Amino acid sequence: MEIVNLAAGDPRWAQALPVLQQLRTHLGAADLAAVLGSDAQRPSFFAAFEEDACLGVCGWRVIANTSAGRKLYIDDLVTDGSARSQGIGAALLAHAEDLARRHHCAVLDLDSGVQRHAAHRFYLRERLDIVSFHFAERLEDDE
Repeated sequence: MEIVNLAAGDPRWAQALPVLQQLRTHLGAADLAAVLGSDAQRPSFFAAFEEDACLGVCGWRVIANTSAGRKLYIDDLVTDGSARSQGIGAALLAHAEDLARRHHCAVLDLDSGVQRHAAHRFYLRERLDIVSFHFAERLEDDE
């Protein structure tokens, strides 16, 4: 298994996007292109590949805020359904932790939907703590 960076336009997105869509079912190719656009807040991605098969994808960014200081925030962490329980998720999380240390982050942080019980078991097994509740409000589009 090899973990590779995925930049915008990387041809391996053809294999990685369907894996990412297992977590983000609403995300189409055009939506991904918009996320990977020129905005300074765009996430970076890396993925686990075995030959031409994408086994898992992680989207991340380094941010700073008053609650944690500098942190690596994981936007997306997903292992292909056919490759679960084979250590792929742990390898992706370990790679993210290594990136956090290289970027001088004090915290590695992520949110997980309340319904994702298997993911929660995985995160707790990987020594992540539940440290807060996340609240959100959907805003209506004025257009």
